[in-house]
Amino acid sequence: DGRLKRLADVEDRRRVRDVPLFFHMPRSMGGTYREILKCVGIERTLGSSLDEIKNGKQNSAVKNGVDAVVTQYIYSASTLFSSNRRGRCFTIIRHPIERVQSLFYSLSISEHISLEMWARSRRVESNRLTRFLSNQLEGELTQNHLNTAKEVLRRKCIVGLFEEKVDSWQRFQRYFSMKLQSKDTECIDRYLSYDWKNKRLHPTVEEGSTVWNLLFSQNEFDMEMYHYALSLFEQQKGLA
Repeated sequence: DGRLKRLADVEDRRRVRDVPLFFHMPRSMGGTYREILKCVGIERTLGSSLDEIKNGKQNSAVKNGVDAVVTQYIYSASTLFSSNRRGRCFTIIRHPIERVQSLFYSLSISEHISLEMWARSRRVESNRLTRFLSNQLEGELTQNHLNTAKEVLRRKCIVGLFEEKVDSWQRFQRYFSMKLQSKDTECIDRYLSYDWKNKRLHPTVEEGSTVWNLLFSQNEFDMEMYHYALSLFEQQKGLA
């Protein structure tokens, strides 16, 4: 996609001035990765909201030394970069039904209605990953949007998996050639093992149940994206 030309392709040779961009879906380790980046000395991050990206662009934040960008708005965030200081995407992909459940229980509305009621409502989470990777944030999604999302993920992002937290981090570390000291490793291990941010215990939904099927029907494209991400995770082993 020409709109993402300021993001390096995953197979492009890495340059010293390339900037990590963590493409973050809610309830997929965004808070944890902000802390992990601090563990390795990457303190100055921006981009969680559209307003922050807009302000960062006006202030030439990336040009002036921002260390990383963390956002779900990958298309808007790409405008922060240049041909001399490219963005380089990495991401954690989580099973869509698990992610949507976790999101529901993180919302205040979960104190007032059941997950099934939410799943039957217009407010339910629906194919967020496909939407943000295809830049179709509203309206109908088609097979073309799914194909675009897959191509962007394949070409632009090093893929990690929520269920492979340690292996994913080690892959990112190698990909970005991060040199770690023992204190950095201890800090990272803490967040990956037992102190990961925004951890929340909640009931789980049984596969094949009414609620599971309702959530699945709202996230069929994202389920395809998830299975595609599983295959990319294997294919990209040689890149890092």
